[in-house]
Amino acid sequence: MLLSDITRRLVSSGVDSSDARGEALLLAERFAGVPRASLLADPGRLLDSPALAEAVERRCAREPLQYILGEWEFCGLPIRVDPRCLIPRPDTEILAERAAALLPPDGRFLDLCTGSGCVAAALCALTADRRTSGYAVELDPDTADLARENLAALGFADRCPVLTADVRDDPAALLRGKYDVIAANPPYVTAAEMDALAPELAFEPRGALTDGGDGLSLIAAIVRGYKPLLAEDGTMLIEHGWQQADAVRKIAEAEGMTCASLKDYGGNDRVAEMRRGTNGGIKN
Repeated sequence: MLLSDITRRLVSSGVDSSDARGEALLLAERFAGVPRASLLADPGRLLDSPALAEAVERRCAREPLQYILGEWEFCGLPIRVDPRCLIPRPDTEILAERAAALLPPDGRFLDLCTGSGCVAAALCALTADRRTSGYAVELDPDTADLARENLAALGFADRCPVLTADVRDDPAALLRGKYDVIAANPPYVTAAEMDALAPELAFEPRGALTDGGDGLSLIAAIVRGYKPLLAEDGTMLIEHGWQQADAVRKIAEAEGMTCASLKDYGGNDRVAEMRRGTNGGIKN
């Protein structure tokens, strides 16, 4: 099997032609042990590896590349990923980076709907000089275990324990004190949108993608339930769908909070930045 054979098979299975060669290189490097530089220098090299052949079959069945590789980068960190969690995406790095920028020295944070723990891990890594700390919260016990594995592997287990809980329940029964930043990437895909998603999304946990309705129920529950835990000058950051900015702003305003929007890499409103009362607006 040649690199060109793998690329051709991926394209014929429906993988975007602009991505196929890069994916072929990643698969060959991971499962045949051939460095990318060697393959680029010698693209006609024969790749005889049962593990690679199996990985290619899985990708041709549209299993996400990230699950096949078993690891994906988020904010420069290696994050273990498997079907227990939503795959970390570049747009969520905007949420993590903004949250980190807003944390003061020795600040406290919450990362709700943590999934793989990628946002919590990024907050620890990006604020290592400030020794911030916090908690990550995840509904699914198996997913929470994965988040703990990632945080432990990166050396952040002590700074950010993972709690297993439903964010729709009263957080006062679980958490104490105030938090400078509350970040969340809840399931916000609408039930109608689920039918039009790429085949790869069928492999990801449905409950991490959608609330089964309009995609706003978890967002509303977080704003309503966690506002009392927000420090007086604190910020709540919630990722949402590209068409949901106005609806999320109304949810925030109904709870007496101001709301501004941060855009993703495609120029779409993606993260709602909320604060108490009238002192909103974007902080520098």
